[in-house]
Amino acid sequence: MTVGSVTADHPVISEVATGPAASYAGLRQAISDMRSSGATFGSLPTDYAAEWATLFPGEVTPALPLRDIALAASERRLHRESEQVYRTIAVAAAALCAGMIELDRPLVLRGLNQTDLSSLRGFMRAFEFARMDPSARIVIDDIGAVRVPKGVEADFRADRRRCLARMDASVAESGWMIDSSPAVPTSGVGQEAGLFEAAIGDQNQLVDRLAAALSYCQAGFFSANWEGMAIVALESLHLLPDLSEARVTQILDQAIRSGDDSEAAIEFEPGILRTATDLGAYFAKVLGIQATFRGDQTSALNWFRRMREAEEGLSPEVRAQSHLYSALTLTKRKRELPAAVGELEAGFAALAPIRGEPASMRRERGWLHNLRGLTFFAEKRHKSAFEQEKQALECLADLDDASSTHLRINIYSNISVLQERSGKPEMALRTWERFAGVAGADSISFRKHHSYRSAGLKLLVGQSDVAVAELGTVLEAARAGTDDFHECEVNLELGGLHLRLSNTDAAESHFVRAEAAARRIGDPYRTAQAMAGRNTAGDSTVSTKTAIDIARRSLTHPRAAAELAAELSNGCVAIDSLPQPRTKLNRPFDLVNFQDCG
Repeated sequence: MTVGSVTADHPVISEVATGPAASYAGLRQAISDMRSSGATFGSLPTDYAAEWATLFPGEVTPALPLRDIALAASERRLHRESEQVYRTIAVAAAALCAGMIELDRPLVLRGLNQTDLSSLRGFMRAFEFARMDPSARIVIDDIGAVRVPKGVEADFRADRRRCLARMDASVAESGWMIDSSPAVPTSGVGQEAGLFEAAIGDQNQLVDRLAAALSYCQAGFFSANWEGMAIVALESLHLLPDLSEARVTQILDQAIRSGDDSEAAIEFEPGILRTATDLGAYFAKVLGIQATFRGDQTSALNWFRRMREAEEGLSPEVRAQSHLYSALTLTKRKRELPAAVGELEAGFAALAPIRGEPASMRRERGWLHNLRGLTFFAEKRHKSAFEQEKQALECLADLDDASSTHLRINIYSNISVLQERSGKPEMALRTWERFAGVAGADSISFRKHHSYRSAGLKLLVGQSDVAVAELGTVLEAARAGTDDFHECEVNLELGGLHLRLSNTDAAESHFVRAEAAARRIGDPYRTAQAMAGRNTAGDSTVSTKTAIDIARRSLTHPRAAAELAAELSNGCVAIDSLPQPRTKLNRPFDLVNFQDCG
């Protein structure tokens, strides 16, 4: 299949059918092909050193690694949005566009149907970014054959269709060529690719394969390699019947040594796995998590319940996790709250207190209380909700490990949100400010998110001047971490806030900064929003015709962009339609998400 045609001389042609082994492998290939053609990418690799070091380890030395300045997805909250993945993908897309402009040559992509999913999302991002500059042009020459999936859990053809559709490369599945080869490509560099090859390699020893599989699924979680996780987890479940209990300790020790222990303490904890049955539950959990991240809640629930399918040898913490994730999945569905509560009650029963119990049992009990509090709140039983959150905190008494700290922050955050939604913003603010000094509070990510919520709550209680200063702290943290996305978002909101406060000069200044950040991330919609804000603030130099044209280039937000363009066509954008501060900084990274588009 060919999309578009190449009219310029000497296009850069990149074969990106790198397979599912490692995230970003396809993007690395395309960037390397452009570099081989003479692209230097200017200062981008050093300006965004944390992201570049993720793409090309060893090429640059960032002041701080990406995990220290950007949040990851959350296993415990089944939250798929990852600022780390978004920023890596966004910088790769920016590099591709910078290379095309620098070389004055189009990029021709081949084999998109067999590139890794993170790279596919990156090419989708680059395709939209390129619409901001006529010198940047991507041509999809041949999407290539699609692999026959190893199982329904590893079937991402629908996801690929949605992604390709946003790139104007839509094709019916009936028109795809099929690659029925049993071999799975293992292209890629770094730890993730090596672990994938070790996990699925038939020639490797059983212990080595399963140890690699444990570590790979953790690595794939943090790089959003859901396809690779599914392939490895399914393969590992087939291997477990041949495993003797005597080898489990060796597998766990080997996995911990080969894994990335910096984040293992709070996600995919290996410390609660003790038996072969626990290993099976771990791989079932992996399949449930990747299913819920794809939006398939029915499959996710089935896998989370399969975690406890085998009665003998299942550790109580693992059984409790099965109930916790089943309950969390059910809370995402309407009218399923009683079933969620039933799962939580079963989880408490699995963790009945015993003398001398390990800290891991108390911590798991804390997670159950935390979610039970949220279900009480959904039932409008506020007093019971707060009591559950209090019990969750009591479970963490004297625990200061990373996982317990992670839960403690979640509890304080939930309590503050519950108070806010109960119409008590002053109390929510006091609660929120209580944990400004917790471990990790000096990090860029914590400062950014904590200051943002403080600002939003202060706006609710009428402290607008203090709130504006807090939002300034958010911007400082964003700039310190080269976080263009949140710098753009917060400047847009500050512009809107200042317009409501009739501070037109300050509003215009923030919209100018928002536009600069929006152009750095190549987002047509946010660029047009900033231009509209400048126009509303009285900047006569803004061309509404240009703003309308830019809005219409948006692929991520076509409906909102069309509405914005219509408002601009009518002469002016209403202040109330411009962004304004909220009470939580978390945003979906829609620029690289394709689950809900099509």
